[in-house]
Amino acid sequence: MNLEEMKCTKRRIELLNRMGIYSVEELLRTYPTRYETIQSTPFLEWKENDMVCFEGLICKQAYVVRLSKNRSMTKFKVISWDEELEITLFNRPWVQQFKFGQRITLFGQYQGNYKVRANNYNFKPLKEQLGIHPVYSLTEGLKQSEMYSLIQKALSYINTIEDVIPERYRLTYRLLTHEQAYTMIHVPKSQKEIEMALRSLKYEEFLKFQCVMQAVQNTKLQTEFKIPKKFDENKIEQWIQSLPYTLTHDQLSGIHEILKDMKSRKIMFRLVQGDVGCGKTMVAIASLYACALSGYQAVFLAPTEILAKQHYLNLKEQNLPVSYYVSSLNSKTKKEVLDGLKDGSLPLVVGTHALFQENVEFNRLGLVIIDEQQRFGVKQRRSLLEKGQNVDFLMMSATPIPRTYAHFLFGDMDITNIKQMPPGRKPVCTRYIKGKSMAPVLPEILEAIEKGKQCYVVCPSIEENEMAMRDATSIYNGMKKSLKNVRIGLLHGKLKKEEKEEVMNQFVKHEIDILVSTTVIEVGIDVKNATYMVIYDAHRFGLSTLHQLRGRCARSNEQGHCFLLSSSSDEQAIKRLQMLETLTDGFQVTEYDLQIRGPGDILGIRQSGLPNFILGDLNKDRAIMDVCIQDAREILERNEDQNMLSFVHKAVEKAEYFD
Repeated sequence: MNLEEMKCTKRRIELLNRMGIYSVEELLRTYPTRYETIQSTPFLEWKENDMVCFEGLICKQAYVVRLSKNRSMTKFKVISWDEELEITLFNRPWVQQFKFGQRITLFGQYQGNYKVRANNYNFKPLKEQLGIHPVYSLTEGLKQSEMYSLIQKALSYINTIEDVIPERYRLTYRLLTHEQAYTMIHVPKSQKEIEMALRSLKYEEFLKFQCVMQAVQNTKLQTEFKIPKKFDENKIEQWIQSLPYTLTHDQLSGIHEILKDMKSRKIMFRLVQGDVGCGKTMVAIASLYACALSGYQAVFLAPTEILAKQHYLNLKEQNLPVSYYVSSLNSKTKKEVLDGLKDGSLPLVVGTHALFQENVEFNRLGLVIIDEQQRFGVKQRRSLLEKGQNVDFLMMSATPIPRTYAHFLFGDMDITNIKQMPPGRKPVCTRYIKGKSMAPVLPEILEAIEKGKQCYVVCPSIEENEMAMRDATSIYNGMKKSLKNVRIGLLHGKLKKEEKEEVMNQFVKHEIDILVSTTVIEVGIDVKNATYMVIYDAHRFGLSTLHQLRGRCARSNEQGHCFLLSSSSDEQAIKRLQMLETLTDGFQVTEYDLQIRGPGDILGIRQSGLPNFILGDLNKDRAIMDVCIQDAREILERNEDQNMLSFVHKAVEKAEYFD
């Protein structure tokens, strides 16, 4: 049900939209961030510095004392608890509001000697305000009282939202009904009601996630068997020995696990995860080589043409029979590749989303590898896997999830962790810089550029915006004016593919010294000479994203430097950024990010069909999580709980980033 049907004003709808709220359900799922308890204590129990609230009768006319141009204090007296109390209010110089004989409710600090420093007041009876009150995180322009009013209105439409929890689980676990849970979380009468609502809503979040995740994964990948692939492992060992560098123990272990999967009758369904620069690509190349030796075809899929081209060139360097297929190729080249894939003469292909198209046919597809797995849609991957029979499936991600969470988030998928970095690779030296300008670090960057180094400058937005975020276009234009002797380029998502390709090629060839960009450089771009990075408005990014971004300036054995610029005064935001000065391991970064933000942004499910965890805590709610894994499995096997099954069907249809 949309907000218009709830008869909200246009202004309020615009403010809610700014918060990402477009429906009654999304409004009700905007839970309080905290609660304030208002209770009245008799005057005889007040102690100095106590926070107090009370109702009184104004018994002495208010007057204003000017402290400076913009500072003032308003003083008056009230009768309350049969005592005369002196009230001081700062910066409320409108004495006409405080009329003699008027009843007023005051909130503030008792300073002793019958004096109260008030920080808030209203003219509603105190008895109507006692109790537990929710406090919401709101966008500028929307008041707490307005949000409370909107929530109250939304609660009257609660029955329009389907309750997806099967009744048998509600009875077994003594969970609240949908209506009870939402009412108690937004309008609690006691702390006990808040706890009961949290328990029920957490269960719902986790169960919905598990049902969707298991439904997406519950395919022939787990239920059918394949013909084992046969290949000469000695040839793969010889190839590894011929490399100009030694693979790490984690890389070798990962290759061994994958080859074992490919040789077995079980269809491979594996995730290889590790930090930027840990060597996941070499593990993928070994897998592709094994597939080619077995007589099957393999696909290596990348989210961008830039990354696809990079992988293609890496495979060419290894003398592997690889082809390249992206949408920007000319018709003649495309036809040659398509014909080769169809007749089997081309064993390996690297490409982008273009390989999902119906006209792409394979002779004997046996392996699909997807780099940056969260960037591809569920349906897209399905369509590619269905181009072969019982295809082995390998995904790669530079956002590593700790094993403690992996079972819940990825289900029965096998996971290979690559934690070791290649010898000589140094952690990026990261510094938090307070402010909006890169002036404090510009001399160091310009000195590095004079010595032949390059630098990334990352912005959260492409163009000027209402959120006051630093945008790439303005930064680029400003730098072009002020840094006359520095070659500066601009890269963002609105550029055409050819334009992006051209800019990146210029940066790779060192025809650009500073590349101003959005987060499009987060994925896969490999420029060994770019050892500096500046990130504007760093507090607007998740830690895992920041960690991946800074990995771009650590692609060689030289020391990388990353500066996190932020003008935020939020203590929590500053603490998060300062944590990156000490955390260098991606698994630790993700674990910390999961604790403070939840998995939504990390897994890329915020804009997908998968439910995100708003209340659920992966650290504290392990018991509920384990129960939900079993319950989701039972729901899908029984295939009877229509409300949940309907929700799952719609979510899978919409799912964009998760498999």
